[in-house]
Amino acid sequence: MKLKFSSRQLSCGFIVAMAIAPGAAKANDPVVFASYGGVWADTIKEVCGVPFEKETGIPVHTVATDNSIAQIRIQQMTKNVQWDIAPTEGDAVIIATENDWLEPLDWDYIDPEKKIADVGRMPTAIGAVAYSVAIAYRTDKVPEGKTFTGWKDFWNVKEFPGPRSLRNTPVENLEFALIADGVAPAQVYDVLDTKEGMDRAFKKMDEIKEHITVWWSSGQQPPQMLATGNVYYATTFNGRVSPLQAEGVPVDISWNGAAIEMSNYSIPRHAKNKEGALKFIKFCWNDPKRLAEIAKKLPYSSFNNEMYQYLDDEYARKLPTHPQNVDKQFNYNAEFWAKNRKQVQARWDRWRLQ
Repeated sequence: MKLKFSSRQLSCGFIVAMAIAPGAAKANDPVVFASYGGVWADTIKEVCGVPFEKETGIPVHTVATDNSIAQIRIQQMTKNVQWDIAPTEGDAVIIATENDWLEPLDWDYIDPEKKIADVGRMPTAIGAVAYSVAIAYRTDKVPEGKTFTGWKDFWNVKEFPGPRSLRNTPVENLEFALIADGVAPAQVYDVLDTKEGMDRAFKKMDEIKEHITVWWSSGQQPPQMLATGNVYYATTFNGRVSPLQAEGVPVDISWNGAAIEMSNYSIPRHAKNKEGALKFIKFCWNDPKRLAEIAKKLPYSSFNNEMYQYLDDEYARKLPTHPQNVDKQFNYNAEFWAKNRKQVQARWDRWRLQ
C-alpha cells in the first residue's frame, strides 16, 4: 500500500500563497516549538533541538500545549503569534488550513528528492511521526488452538471470550466496526461516508457494546489494564505495547485493520521565525539517521523509509510503517472527520447513553 494524502485534502480549501523558503533569519532568533510535552518533547529536544542549535546557532525553545488548535486560533485572531512550529494532528490540520492559519511549506526545500511518502507531505504540515491505533491482546488469554487475527475476532466474543476495552470516541471505532463487518480497510471511508455505511457501523457497534467493560479516555489506561489482566483485548497506541513486552507481560499487537495516524507539525501564519522553523523541520523530520534515533527512543516511525537502514530489523518490524505492517492497515482520514465529527460525535454520545 502506498501511503498518500487524498486529492481532496491536497486541494480543498487551501489558499494559494507563496511558500516559505529559508531566508536570512537572525542567528540569535529562537525557534519556538510547541508540543504536547512529556517524553516526546524530551526526545525531540535531545535528538533534534540540541544538535540543531549547535549546527545552525538557532536556539530551540520548547513550550507545552494541551489544545493546539484552540491556541492557534487565538493567536491568529489576536495577531499575537507565539509559536514558530505547532502540532496539527488529525483534523486540526484541515481546520487550520481552511481558515488560513498556517503557512504553506516549501517542499522543494524540505524534501527535494521526495523521500517522504505522500501522506506525510501536506501543503501546510509535515507528518513528523507515524503511529497506529491497533488491538493489543493478552496472548495467554487466547483460547488454546486459536489464533487472534483482528477485528472479526475482537467482535467474536463466543470464540474469544473475555473483557474488552475501546476508546470512548466514534473516531476509529466506526472504521473498526466496518472492518469487523467485512469491509476492506482500503474501502472503509468510501462506506462510512454514506448514510447506509454510517448506520451499518453503528449497528455493528451495537453487537459489541455490552462486552466493552471500559471505555478508555487516557492513553495510559489500555496498557495498565492489559498488564493487570483486567482486559484481554483493547485498542491502544502501538508504542504502548513494546514496554509491556519488555516487562514480560504476555501481550502482542494485531496490525490487521489498524489505523495509521500522524503527528503533524506546521508553521503558523505570521510566525516570527518562519525561516528557522522551516530549517528545523527539514533537520529533524527528514534526516533518516535522526528519524531512526527518534524511533529507537519511542516506538513510532516516520514516512521516510530510509530510516529503516539504521534500525535493527527485529525492532523495525514493530513499527507502523514497516513494509510488513503497512499494507494491513488503513490511513486515518482527517478530512472525513473534520467534515463529520460534530454530528457523528452527537450521535455517538446519544448511542453511549442508550
